[in-house]
Amino acid sequence: MSSINNLSDDVMGEIFIRLPFRSTVKCKCVCKRWLGLISSPSFPTEFVSSQYSLFKAYFTFLSPHQLMFGFFPSDLNFNAQIHKVPLSPAILIKGDVCGYSNGLFLCCSNRFTRGWGYFVYDPFTKECNHIPPFPDAHKETCLYAVGFLSQINDFEEEGNSNRCFWVVVVRSSMRMKYEFEVEVFYSGTRTWRQILMSCVDGFAFAPHWFLSFAFEGYLYFMGSRSILVLDPIFMICTTIDYPENADAMNIMSFGYLGCSGGTMRIADIGNNDLRVWELLIPGTWHLVHRTNLNLMEHLPTRFCSNYCKRVGGFHPYDGDIVYLHSYVDGIYAINLGTNKVVPISGYDKFDISPFQLELSSIPLADNDGK
Repeated sequence: MSSINNLSDDVMGEIFIRLPFRSTVKCKCVCKRWLGLISSPSFPTEFVSSQYSLFKAYFTFLSPHQLMFGFFPSDLNFNAQIHKVPLSPAILIKGDVCGYSNGLFLCCSNRFTRGWGYFVYDPFTKECNHIPPFPDAHKETCLYAVGFLSQINDFEEEGNSNRCFWVVVVRSSMRMKYEFEVEVFYSGTRTWRQILMSCVDGFAFAPHWFLSFAFEGYLYFMGSRSILVLDPIFMICTTIDYPENADAMNIMSFGYLGCSGGTMRIADIGNNDLRVWELLIPGTWHLVHRTNLNLMEHLPTRFCSNYCKRVGGFHPYDGDIVYLHSYVDGIYAINLGTNKVVPISGYDKFDISPFQLELSSIPLADNDGK
């Protein structure tokens, strides 16, 4: 009676949905019974529902070694008996993800800093939209910074998608520059255009940060001294200073730029001093959280002493929740309002994508649960 095989299917299912996804997949190889339970059409939804209820987020594999945070709408009380999961716990995109905006991924079949090999991937329809290289892309030897913005059209033309997108490729420079050569691809015309863009205050790209964050129609690039704000539609740009007394290199290496509660936020973590700022008006940062990680219960000493730990993401609807990550120790969900720490076991030795997946809607199941 002590054998695990004597447990009922319902109990076994509860065990499987509490395991990390990679461990659950391995369990398929144990026996036919386990394979049948995990291969059930309802299992992905139950698995994600369990994760979401524990950590207010779920984790999707973009590749065998890269995870992405996923979030459901704030007004949705997710229930595995009522709702379906629109995406499986493993997307496994064949290429490097170098942008995300409004449900679309910008990927690259080569190193994205080379300026060619881009394609847009829709994880819901599993369709790829390959982007032709811009003129002379293969001849260039410099490094490029890449931005991606997707928007919903107010109307849908016959035969065309109701979503449009822009791919922005900037010739980067580690030195302070006041003009940039920018290549812009627009899905509406499926053509590239080259623009010489001026930046009044000047901008210097960071040596290890060539991707942008899309927010409210703008692209944000973190630089060595400031943040570049680029409008890919009207092709204008400006800069925003980092928060006062914040170390720019530390933010780029161990911090995070994202949004929560409809506002832009930035965080850094240095000497176990975790700080989170909110952008109130352009150029003005307001400190909303400051926490000494050494004083937080249930956060292991080994994690606090790990120099390479970083902020992995914000919760888009709950401004008190942040996710910390290190490759060695894995992921921790932390509520900065209550100082509650929830370890998310089973996800060490994985990288975290700098982008977050926010789902705009969840398809309802029919009466048969299909």
